[in-house]
Amino acid sequence: MSISALSSTSTTSSTSTSSSTSSSSSFSSDDFLTLLVEQLQNQNPLDTTDTSELMNQMMSYASYDQQSQTNTTLSELSSTVSSLSSTVSSIASKLDISA
Repeated sequence: MSISALSSTSTTSSTSTSSSTSSSSSFSSDDFLTLLVEQLQNQNPLDTTDTSELMNQMMSYASYDQQSQTNTTLSELSSTVSSLSSTVSSIASKLDISA
């Protein structure tokens, strides 16, 4: 009977985790580690998480984190290039040079 309680707790935790993840636009490394610890604490002791599944989750997050950082860097680069372009256009118009 206590195993059922653990199993239902684990299911509830997983359900709330997926809903909070989808509603959040920013997911930090601390959030991921908190969820990972919760998952490990609430897993069924008779049916533990497969090691390869755990590694897949960690690698998926590492990939997500890297892509997120790349996206941020590209956005900053795009903003810088746009600003530079408007500056060059402004200077060119003052000097009567077509850019």
